[in-house]
Amino acid sequence: MNWQLLAVRALIIENNTKQASDILNGLPNMLPIAQDQERQLLRAELAAKRQDSKDAQLWLKNIKVGDLSNVQKARYYQVEVLANQGRDPLAQLRAYINLEPLVSDQERQSVVDQTWALLTQFTPAVLNTLVINADEYTLSSWLELLQAYQNNKADNQMLQSAIKDWQNRYSEHPASKTLPSQLSRALGFQKSSSANIALMLPMSGPGKQFGPTIQDGFNTAKALSKSDSQVKVYDTGSKPLAELLAQAEQEGATMIVGPLLKKEVEQLAASPSTLSILALNKPEKIADRINVCYFALSPEDEARDAARHIFAQGKTSPLIIAPRGDLGTRAAKAFAEQWSQNGTGAAQVQYFGKLGDLKEAIAGGAGMRSEGQPITLESGVTGVPTGPVDAIYIIATQPELALIKPMLDISKASRSASIYASSRSYQAGAGPDFRFEMEGVQFSEIPMLVGLSPALAQEGGAKYNGDYSQFRLYGMGADAWELASHFSEIRQLPDFQVTGATGILSADNNCVINRQLPWIQYRQGQLVPVK
Repeated sequence: MNWQLLAVRALIIENNTKQASDILNGLPNMLPIAQDQERQLLRAELAAKRQDSKDAQLWLKNIKVGDLSNVQKARYYQVEVLANQGRDPLAQLRAYINLEPLVSDQERQSVVDQTWALLTQFTPAVLNTLVINADEYTLSSWLELLQAYQNNKADNQMLQSAIKDWQNRYSEHPASKTLPSQLSRALGFQKSSSANIALMLPMSGPGKQFGPTIQDGFNTAKALSKSDSQVKVYDTGSKPLAELLAQAEQEGATMIVGPLLKKEVEQLAASPSTLSILALNKPEKIADRINVCYFALSPEDEARDAARHIFAQGKTSPLIIAPRGDLGTRAAKAFAEQWSQNGTGAAQVQYFGKLGDLKEAIAGGAGMRSEGQPITLESGVTGVPTGPVDAIYIIATQPELALIKPMLDISKASRSASIYASSRSYQAGAGPDFRFEMEGVQFSEIPMLVGLSPALAQEGGAKYNGDYSQFRLYGMGADAWELASHFSEIRQLPDFQVTGATGILSADNNCVINRQLPWIQYRQGQLVPVK
């Protein structure tokens, strides 16, 4: 019997949930107490793997935690973390606190960081309603650390003093011994030099159509800032990257901005260089290096921002409508990965074909139904939708959206679900007919293109004349300058933000730059901000 339970656990780890379920269902109803407890725990883990929070919690209630081994207790609290994600943040926080003493030294930093990440998501309203038991010393001390952080995060010197004071008062607290990574960086904050910047861009060869536009935005933002930093451009299409890096170091560069192409970013991130590096793309696997940040205008980045926005509007069951192919697949997976963190069920996706196919369908009076297929995540978890679709996120060009929206209207899908669109749908020259047809649709766009960065927009507007793809690259170049100017802060200080031309910019724990975009809505033929 024990070998069957071990086999089930291995299958769950491998995401083979069907075979794991089949073996569990074939076990005898009556088992010795120890084996029955393990079976209940496995059923809870299986439900959590399927993102079925309610079922996971039901199985956990049948388990006597005091009778479990330490290894089993760690698994129990890991399920509790997953089962309460997006449902009960205080219960999830308590599960993290119970889990921390049970993990290995190698895992402890991750648990502490996840606990801190959860704490920083608590709103003032939630914090004011928390009911903490008198014996919950670890939890109350966590909340004191959060308060010290929130009261002092605007001034790094005060924040450093407040953190050290908290550590002195709670020297035995888990977070005092293993400080959250964000706060560790704040304690070790040092300003890096951006006096001599090596701007590495493709000015010839692959990507040469992008390099000059990014350089233009970078130079414009630098000129507007009246900085005296020295900038030299290195053409990544002219020499191997290793040679350019050696040349830049020899010529006194203190910071590198670039390169742009993904393979070159991977080479630079793997190099032993100690210069500050703001890469303008992201490798497939991110390595957390103290001197490297990653900034990209990617469809995945925008899709993740859309998932956060739609969840914040109270939606629970989204459908993504995306073009068939690499772009649509990447964006749909990024949306679903972000959505899975909410703990409210799975996102679905529906792919569409070429523009000609859409034209034929609408000419024939066909509608588009609000249904799709589950999205397999990088973690292997798919999950199940929580109910009827109540939000539709469309990744489409303006001509494609002009056909998709009426097709949703024909099938009445747009009556029961709010409609959202990506920035691909927003282009210059949309007339009043299109704007009235899009009534109620919300779309995201970079601030510069919706009037929130007037100085930059004025400088670039005459050159790019409504070519929004070029305009966005120009904005990326401008933001690359802003991020380079504040590299130390964005890399080391928790919650530091830059209000840029392409969004509100902040960094995650690996210094991947996230963009929060403004959202605009079509209303009676006009464009109005979404509050």
